[in-house]
Amino acid sequence: MLKKNVKPRPTTEERRKELVRIAYRLIAQRGLEGFRTRQVAAAAGIDTGTLHYHFPSKQALIQAVVDHLAEDFRATQAGRITMPANAVEELRNEIFGLAARVRESPEQLLVALELTVRASRDRIVAEILARMQQEWTDSLTGILNRGIDQGLFRADLQPEEAAFVLRAQLAGMALVGMAAPERIDAIATALFMQINSWLLKPQA
Repeated sequence: MLKKNVKPRPTTEERRKELVRIAYRLIAQRGLEGFRTRQVAAAAGIDTGTLHYHFPSKQALIQAVVDHLAEDFRATQAGRITMPANAVEELRNEIFGLAARVRESPEQLLVALELTVRASRDRIVAEILARMQQEWTDSLTGILNRGIDQGLFRADLQPEEAAFVLRAQLAGMALVGMAAPERIDAIATALFMQINSWLLKPQA
């Protein structure tokens, strides 16, 4: 008698990743206000007890979604084929890379936006989100410092403060672009020119 092909049971790590992907998708589709762990369990075909074995609380699952989102952003940056020649090119990659996400993977930005809005009135979500936002700020600070060292950006810049301003401008670009994705490239180009006029060292 031939044995039927039996699909192997997922490992604990595989199951956790599956649950995070489902939660990520549900947050993108429905927002955090309507997000329920029982919806994640139902979509995965398990009971809530099994879900809570992997994630003991809703906050733990949201933390895993934030980690997944941060990893998505890192993977996008790592996937760039050519290394930037200088800090100006790094900044250009940052701006147009975000514009590409608006077009190609808007669910990343929808989840990030949901978390940002919720963080304004939920201390736990705010604490969860803060680490990812700090990573982004640190990355932008690094670009600005390299630009100063390369003699391209103004020496009187305060990199940490300027990085916060840059982050706000980029987040605003993404928000506007999500409402009008057909205009995102034009918006990115205008923002790049505006930021350059602010950051670049005056030429003698």
